[in-house]
Amino acid sequence: MTMRPATAHTCHKINWDYQTVSAIAHSLKHNTPASLRGTQTSPPFLYRIWQSCVLSHATRNLRYLLHPTQVQQVQSALISSLQRTLHCFTAAQITMLEMGIPPLLLRQAEQLISLYFRYTVTHTRLISAHLYTLRCQRKASNAHPRHSLENRIETAYHALGLSPSYPGPPTMPMSVALAKPEILHHIP
Repeated sequence: MTMRPATAHTCHKINWDYQTVSAIAHSLKHNTPASLRGTQTSPPFLYRIWQSCVLSHATRNLRYLLHPTQVQQVQSALISSLQRTLHCFTAAQITMLEMGIPPLLLRQAEQLISLYFRYTVTHTRLISAHLYTLRCQRKASNAHPRHSLENRIETAYHALGLSPSYPGPPTMPMSVALAKPEILHHIP
């Protein structure tokens, strides 16, 4: 699976969502009283609308994109829609920094690490978690694909400088541990 159709669909969805934001901005500009027009068409207001419509769809399934070039295509479409929404055509990196949008490769790494945490710590009884564990056991073999989910999770850990082992939940304070049995005995 190359995920090219998913990348193309995500870019198409970003452009479609941009058109929705553009229609909302046009409606706010022309269908509101003059006293409210300045606040409802201000860049922070338009950014919040763009953030809820476009950014949420663009970053939803980044963990499934296999290649950095696919993530870059999505990021280019995303930044282009933001620049058109705000009517600000500065460099893409400057726009992202000013708006507080992290690079999508970083978001992808975050999603991969949260998926790893879900499979290994919180939801270990899911079928997908068991399949992940089985595939990790075979990872050392040469037959394991280079762009597999397991390898990309490992790459994300190294990119963010994390260790692959979770230390576990913190220990329960002694006062809570001692009080817990008493509470259970007093419940009828």
